Amino acid sequence: MLVDDRDTAIQAVEDESSLLIRVPKNIRRKQIDTAIDRIFAKEIEFEKGRQVRNPNRSNARYHLTKPIKIENLKASFDVYEIQRLALMNDEKVDNKKLAKAIGLKVERRVKDEAYDAAYEARIVSVAISRKKKLAIDAIANVVEGKFG
Repeated sequence: MLVDDRDTAIQAVEDESSLLIRVPKNIRRKQIDTAIDRIFAKEIEFEKGRQVRNPNRSNARYHLTKPIKIENLKASFDVYEIQRLALMNDEKVDNKKLAKAIGLKVERRVKDEAYDAAYEARIVSVAISRKKKLAIDAIANVVEGKFG
């Protein structure tokens, strides 16, 4: 803002949120820019670097690529609940028992592979572990206020 009269200049000086600068008209533009940069560096603090919005403060809700399957969440919470009750009763429950309790059926993707008990146990264990993680992550997200 260009100050033309005395009253405006007095108001600018008294205002804590503004800075009044006097620039002589007979100096070159480069000298003016250098002097103003020096004044700004001394009087005002600027954040260095590119301005980036904090993503943690975002309220954006992103489109999910796959819809949430209610049956999958129910099975995950059933696994979590059975395991929690077993821990409260000081019982040990393995993944095979958890799979049997919720009625989890694991199918082979490739029919040509040799099918033995260890392979089946590994597939069941992975499926139950994923369901446990899904339940734990869902609970953690609800605590943080994220749904979905």
